[in-house]
Amino acid sequence: MSDFDVIVIGAGLGGLSTAAILAQKEGKRVLVVERQPTPGGRMHHYRGSEIRTPEDYLRPLEVAKGHLAHSTPDLRTMIDEKLLHGYGFELGMHDIVNGKHSRMCHILEFLDVPVEIVPLNACGYWHDGRLYPLERGKFPWMTLEDYTEMKRLLVEMLRMPLEQVRENHRISLREYLDERTTNAEVLDFFDVLGGFTVGMNSARELSAGEFILATRMPMAAGLHFSDGTLGQMGGDSFMEIAHNLIGVIESAGGELRTGVAVDQVLISAGTATGVLLRDGTVLAAGTVICNVPARFAVESLIPADVLPADFVARIRSFQGGGAFTPIFGLSKSVIDIPGMLFTKIPIDDPDFPDGILLGYEAHSLFVENKAPDGKEIIDCWVGLSTAQIREILSNGKFRLLADAITGFFSERHPGFADALEWALFPAFEAVTSVSPTPDQAWDAMLDPACPGVGGLYFVGDSVKNYGGFMDGVAYGALLCADAVTGRGYLEQVLPAYQREI
Repeated sequence: MSDFDVIVIGAGLGGLSTAAILAQKEGKRVLVVERQPTPGGRMHHYRGSEIRTPEDYLRPLEVAKGHLAHSTPDLRTMIDEKLLHGYGFELGMHDIVNGKHSRMCHILEFLDVPVEIVPLNACGYWHDGRLYPLERGKFPWMTLEDYTEMKRLLVEMLRMPLEQVRENHRISLREYLDERTTNAEVLDFFDVLGGFTVGMNSARELSAGEFILATRMPMAAGLHFSDGTLGQMGGDSFMEIAHNLIGVIESAGGELRTGVAVDQVLISAGTATGVLLRDGTVLAAGTVICNVPARFAVESLIPADVLPADFVARIRSFQGGGAFTPIFGLSKSVIDIPGMLFTKIPIDDPDFPDGILLGYEAHSLFVENKAPDGKEIIDCWVGLSTAQIREILSNGKFRLLADAITGFFSERHPGFADALEWALFPAFEAVTSVSPTPDQAWDAMLDPACPGVGGLYFVGDSVKNYGGFMDGVAYGALLCADAVTGRGYLEQVLPAYQREI
């Protein structure tokens, strides 16, 4: 008899979601093993008062492939002067896409462990130096002609048959738009909206099909950026999701073991039979699920001679996405829109010909315990490819980006410079394993079942999905549960508009 029915390697949200479904709904004996001391993968919630040494901040950052590119003042001074006390923040900027209608929320409801989402009930867009709040049916910076053209394109996307959407996966959003409009205002708006929807820096880089599918999910749910497309969480923030999933696993008789490293997936006669731990322990299971980056799995955990060469080459060719995510602590509030704000910042440098797309939120305006009374915390996002992040790390230009972003806030939000008490500038190489570029979107990603090896599966953001990030990981988790069981969890859990396949 095997030690377990299922062993999941990695306690990120994809692995925890799949494990929870298999444990609760299928009655499987499930073990999740995580080599880090805490679960959650790229999720980690900091409480400023608990950061007592630089390592308390830097270690979780390093686990998530992050690097503190710059800070003001230095981290040691922040800690010694207790500047972070009373603040709560993530590794980098986090939102839950589609708010309470998120795929991850649907999974949690299906498992009877829902979480409370705080919707972002506002959105702002910078245009020609002025910040405009977005409203349903009204984009104040646009003329009626501009707005009508923008709506025409959105309606076309909303009504497009899935077969046609798939045809548009292989071209960029900008190529798609250039075939349909010459309106500069509309092109500029879609460049910002498109880039931020999938966490990239420009509509020239992302798949049109990916954007269409990701955009029409909230539209089909009746959501709008001004009232609930994005959401935040209180308490332990996004770690609440991980805690709830772990509770499901353990309530169903499963286990989570942290600080346990897997050395190899064991395979006999073309079938996964369990795992070998780094301490020499062998654990047997009829099903093994890898919730680690696919490249790491095929290069370090799975014996090379059992995998098709073209499959390994495909995984090694994946290009990921990263992010630069500044966080600012202020002595007073300087922002009055409780939601996401978008802008393009020009950068006088040939490495940034289109500038940078900046999204930011003052989380303390709408979520409790994010900042001390009377103070403010601002979280920011700049989406860059993994290759770009590595290049900027090597050439030292993160300081250039940090200065440009700080300069934008000082210029556009009066009082910012005087109120700024501290700033962290973390950068992450691999927020996503596969960026939704025209070459990689959808069918270039992985099916959950490993080719050539029975009982071995993949989950995480390299598995087929659209929408990306947490929403994409949830989609991949349901695909994986379906592949393992054949039960059709994708249809059971998600509404039709969130599972277009």
